[in-house]
Amino acid sequence: MSRKGQIVISSANGADARRQSGKEHVRFFGGALAVAPALRLFFRSIASMAVVAIAWASTEGFHIGIASDYANQTSEQVTIGAKPYDNPQLQTEAFGKKLDLLRYGVLPVLVVIENKRQKTIDLRSIEVNLVSADGQRHAPAVPPAELYSLGTPHGANATGRAQVPLPIPLPKKKNPFNSPELAERSFSVQMIPPGESASGFFYFEANSEPGDRLYLSGLRELPSGHDLLYLEFPLTKSPR
Repeated sequence: MSRKGQIVISSANGADARRQSGKEHVRFFGGALAVAPALRLFFRSIASMAVVAIAWASTEGFHIGIASDYANQTSEQVTIGAKPYDNPQLQTEAFGKKLDLLRYGVLPVLVVIENKRQKTIDLRSIEVNLVSADGQRHAPAVPPAELYSLGTPHGANATGRAQVPLPIPLPKKKNPFNSPELAERSFSVQMIPPGESASGFFYFEANSEPGDRLYLSGLRELPSGHDLLYLEFPLTKSPR
């Protein structure tokens, strides 16, 4: 028998399809891995980090550094670095030549989070905002799925009047945000184990401005649920 919260390896005798004492059995190398509910999201996040790494490896010439390579801040043994991809050259390095986010007023910001604590960091409630130098603009990060609507004309032309169908159908213009790279390169990790790091892009419906700052909150430590202090820092890297 095992206590709830432990990982148990059992033989493949049909027990892998059972649920007992809050544990879910999953096929694992010919046996079954009994995982307590609290650990399921942890393993799922590890798998997500591996998938993201594989997807990003396919982008030639694109390299992600450590948090200190960018504008960064450290608080409670968590270091967060960020870099706005605010020109065509940087954008092409990360997303290729076909995806022009800046043209549609979308600013991608690369974020690297390093967990130097002894406990796992929970990012499920993370909130990220782009704040202007004067504090008047607080642009929240936009999920990749919601960017699609920014490239949809909603059936109206530039004057706002409904378009009249022509006798000869014209080819439909492809939505520029209907691209898998947006999701593949987005920051999607929900948990960061001790000593590990995660990276990805957050997207903002805003133009890059001098003095922009990044504001992050909602980071928690597991299993205590302790809220970590928010971080806010300018996106311009300070000279050494």
